[in-house]
Amino acid sequence: MESIAAVIPNRNGAGYVAGCVEAALQAGVTDVVVVDDGSTDASPKEAERAGARLLAGAGRGFATAVAQGVAATDAPYVLLLNSDCFLDADAVRRLAAALDADPGLALVGAGLRRPDGPAAKSHGSLLDLGGAIRAVVTGRSGAVVPRRGSGLQATPFVPLACAVARRSAWDSVGGIDTGYVFYFEDYDLCWRLGTAGWRIAVCWDAGAVHIGGASSSGRDPGPWTQQYYASLARYLRKRYPRRWVAFPAVWLPYALVQSVRTPTRAGAYLGSLPAVLFPAR
Repeated sequence: MESIAAVIPNRNGAGYVAGCVEAALQAGVTDVVVVDDGSTDASPKEAERAGARLLAGAGRGFATAVAQGVAATDAPYVLLLNSDCFLDADAVRRLAAALDADPGLALVGAGLRRPDGPAAKSHGSLLDLGGAIRAVVTGRSGAVVPRRGSGLQATPFVPLACAVARRSAWDSVGGIDTGYVFYFEDYDLCWRLGTAGWRIAVCWDAGAVHIGGASSSGRDPGPWTQQYYASLARYLRKRYPRRWVAFPAVWLPYALVQSVRTPTRAGAYLGSLPAVLFPAR
């Protein structure tokens, strides 16, 4: 098995990050790097005590923290891990074995489950322009990729909550796009890997518990809503340079209606308008 480094972005992950680090080390990771992106709680000290190498982040969000952590490692395989995700003991070995067996496999994700047992989102289709518009109109994006019970399954998308990347594949597409702050950087990466001819898979036999939302739950929803739509608009503009304008054409009346129906969320939707109408390239 190739050596594996783990990169864990962290922001106020107290109560989670130490267990995340410990599980990664117990699973066979040789170098665990926690990139702290401006925490105000005790999580940086918890991560160091658990055995992580701590780096100070640039304060520019999840994607930049991931890029910084990857750049600080040199292992052929890099485990991208959320601070609220806890690996099973054999998960790293199984994920690495999948990459060892297939040189064309760029990224392999774990089969995620929630703390109480049910399956968590571990794979899916790539969100496209039609799916984004359907989600606004109907609340559902459309295509669903069936889930197998075990083994390795090819898929267009895996979340970066717990996934091992082949460094050569990562480097070949320029890594994660640091123009994102949070949300949709994983869709962007998977889209670019697939476009470049690399394959993506989920290994159902490599398990991990994912809490989900540990960094954003319980916060003011306004900034998170604005960030969500800003990232979505960026992703669509990158993927559909000419046709992406169909999304704001549908989203704008939706956002205005939601602002009237729920005045407490009006600021979140109205604050999203500039980023949706004029997304960064």
